[in-house]
Amino acid sequence: MPRPSMKDQRTAEILDAYLTCVARFGLEGATQDRIATEAGVKRPLLRHYLGNKDQMVIELTNHVVQCYRDAVDGLRHVARSVQTPSDLVELLFHDEGPRDQRVGLAWQTLATAAPEMPELRQPLIDSQDHFLATLTEILQRTTPEVPEPQVRAVAQGIAAIFLSQDSLTPLMPPPEWGDDHKRSALMLAQILETQAQEPAL
Repeated sequence: MPRPSMKDQRTAEILDAYLTCVARFGLEGATQDRIATEAGVKRPLLRHYLGNKDQMVIELTNHVVQCYRDAVDGLRHVARSVQTPSDLVELLFHDEGPRDQRVGLAWQTLATAAPEMPELRQPLIDSQDHFLATLTEILQRTTPEVPEPQVRAVAQGIAAIFLSQDSLTPLMPPPEWGDDHKRSALMLAQILETQAQEPAL
């Protein structure tokens, strides 16, 4: 595999700095001065690597969507050993290892900006659809007896609970909120498990 070029490496570093600034300050608060400081580069280099302001937002969206897709594909890979919907919840809501909450925060910020920048909508929709499709696929595999519409509804609920955690990060919520999130997702998972055990009529 060829090594990334210096341009690719510098672009990735600036995008990572941009991601940090958007997660911390929002899209409007992620000024070029803040991004340049975070990236450790001179401000004019931002335009050189990412383009004008609108192009920067599009580049960030592509970066966030790719990070989101990579995380979901990683979930799909490790979930091969999942046997029940509850196992999937345990996997999603585990406390071990770092999770880049910046991605979730930036995704939500970009979604808020989509009405003014319609070109952001489809990539964000596609990334969320990929997450939902992956959850549905795993849940359907573990509870094949349950009708797909019910499985999709549970996948939506678990995804909403999971993603709401990132939206609360700036508030530094009490730890028990995280426990409640996981408990709520487990309750949804157990609905499928109960339905899968019911005898067919």
